[in-house]
Amino acid sequence: MGKFVKKGVFMLLVAFLAVGMANCKDDDPDYENVTPPEVPVTNSISGVITGVSGEGINGATVTMDGTTTLKTAADGTYAFENVKAGSHTLKAEADGKIAKEESVSVENSEKGSIVLWNATLANEGITITTKEDGAGEAKVETETVKGNEKAKIEITVTVPENAVSDKTATITLTPIYSVDDAAKSRSTRASEESVLLVGTNLKCSNASATLATPMTLTYNVDAEITGSVSAKKLVNGLWVNAPFEVNAGTISVTADSFTSYSLFLNASITTKTSSEVLTFNPNTFDNLYGSGDMAVGTSSYQYKVGTEITSSGTTKLTAYLIEILARLAGASVTTIEKNYPINVTLSIGTALSISGTQSATTYTVSALKRSVSGKKYGNISVTTRAYNRQHTGGSN
Repeated sequence: MGKFVKKGVFMLLVAFLAVGMANCKDDDPDYENVTPPEVPVTNSISGVITGVSGEGINGATVTMDGTTTLKTAADGTYAFENVKAGSHTLKAEADGKIAKEESVSVENSEKGSIVLWNATLANEGITITTKEDGAGEAKVETETVKGNEKAKIEITVTVPENAVSDKTATITLTPIYSVDDAAKSRSTRASEESVLLVGTNLKCSNASATLATPMTLTYNVDAEITGSVSAKKLVNGLWVNAPFEVNAGTISVTADSFTSYSLFLNASITTKTSSEVLTFNPNTFDNLYGSGDMAVGTSSYQYKVGTEITSSGTTKLTAYLIEILARLAGASVTTIEKNYPINVTLSIGTALSISGTQSATTYTVSALKRSVSGKKYGNISVTTRAYNRQHTGGSN
């Protein structure tokens, strides 16, 4: 009898345990196919504001869309965060410098992006002091990339007597470093085989004043290049030939109106695009088999802004080519450290990875069998990929 009772109790206990285990199994969450979170897409606009020397301008003002304003850091860098997709107008200003303004586009994409906009600000022009008879002369040297002083060009403007119809008016002389400085449009470029070496903008305080007698612009350049240079002036948005004379190492251009005058060098520019992989730390957040929710905030990474010039100006010609390269792409490179915002919570059974690339363009400027090169760093694309134990998903 006792044996039967013990056996009955044992069987009853087994039955209760089986039912309990079944109920626990029904209550346990299924971590095998948890829905991964979606990472918010974030965009920003970043860059560096420098002088012609390539050195960053501390405290320059950068304005986006005429309303949002910030100051550059000590190295000239800046960043607008959480920028909406679309077209944005950027303007850079600094004391004693000529402002730059341009529109950039932030794409509406499933990937995060950093759009780079850099600006080089040249010095403001000088005022030509004239005598009572209206005659005068002024000289100015072009700015150059730091360490590339061989490329300096002295510009002399000579104003004859009674040249300006309004003798009380003032004349401003401003060196030009690119066709954009003169016309604000790349469509005015002289030709694919001719690039701006140096130029001058002549402006009169009296917009109605005319020149009764032409002025003379004299550029002191290396004799090696005089045979490969042409002079042009800006007329109705187009560069047209201007009269000029070559005398040893100088080129004299006849200026018969208040506009922009430039020397163009027969040169070629080639480009090659590439991309570089960015390193994120950490690049993976793994909660596939964790014990609780995992909060993910940011991931640190580095990227570059500006241009890394890999050539040196050993002669005046190569120094000139470096200046042309710097005006196209920039004269210095800066590394920026940032944290990319992720801001999601990973449930048990999910994980997330982050990766990115930065575009780059290598420029090569060539003339008279010599070449210089530099790499300009461009926009950044960031991909986040959230996934679970079964499949990937929720990525951008």
